[in-house]
Amino acid sequence: MGLVANNLALVLCTVVALGVLVWARVQDSSFDEARGWLNDATAPFMEMLSGPSAEVRRWSEGVSSFFTVYSENQKLREEVEALRAAQRDLATLQRKVQRYEELLKIPADAAVTSVAARVIADSSGPFVRTVLINGGGGQGIVKGQAVVDERGLLGRVITTGHRSSRVLLLTDLNSRIPVMVEGANLKAILVGDNTGLPVLEYLPPGSRITVGARVITTPDGGVFPPGVPVGVIAAGSRSPRVELFTNEGRADFVRILQYTAPVDVDEPPPEAAPATPGAPAAKKPAAAPSQAPTPTPVKPLPQAGAPVTTPVRPT
Repeated sequence: MGLVANNLALVLCTVVALGVLVWARVQDSSFDEARGWLNDATAPFMEMLSGPSAEVRRWSEGVSSFFTVYSENQKLREEVEALRAAQRDLATLQRKVQRYEELLKIPADAAVTSVAARVIADSSGPFVRTVLINGGGGQGIVKGQAVVDERGLLGRVITTGHRSSRVLLLTDLNSRIPVMVEGANLKAILVGDNTGLPVLEYLPPGSRITVGARVITTPDGGVFPPGVPVGVIAAGSRSPRVELFTNEGRADFVRILQYTAPVDVDEPPPEAAPATPGAPAAKKPAAAPSQAPTPTPVKPLPQAGAPVTTPVRPT
């Protein structure tokens, strides 16, 4: 009897459970209303408890980050002190350089101005690496000027219109710019080969280059201003290649550097100014005599004991 009663109870629970499931599927909206009523009833209590729990959580996070903030503050203070010391050293070096330049009568570097423009088209392909910018001759841009972005040198202007210009990138096969390796003071030519890493050519024989050394422009040729960052010596390359600071794919806003070399070596020497009417003419230097005067012959004196002869004139 007990076994039969247990089986009946199990069957009854199963039937009730299936009935509840069927009724829940049919009367889904009734359960949604019940859940909504339950949420409305418990919402005020949950809102009251959320405030203190949020404060406790915020306080615990503040306590855990207190030591981190303290250590970061100490690091920032050390960096500020180091920057102040570097600023003092830089001011001292600037004063020394100024005194040396005045002592050696070194001419000051030419001022470099710039024109802002934006890259409006990318014409890069398998054989050509150029971009188009929305600045041209109307803004004072001329052929040969250097183009930079916020990271470093991007290329140089090769053609200009009134409102647009085309820029030859450093990675193009036709790009050749004079550069210098910092630290070693080695001058070379950065040559593009349509890859992302231009190569350094015409280095002095026996040159030793450190990986990671910075490469900057030089004013050789009077085209690029000195000191514009170009890139660093790439690691793992057999020939000296340069990893550029710039990336033509990310170039957006650029600046065109308007630089003029302070000395023009091709300029002929100035000719003498014509004489002003009424002014006294400059004296010409005396011409050298065409022939030296003939020296007068001197008769030798007679020796002691020698007879003296007197010439007799004919009658």
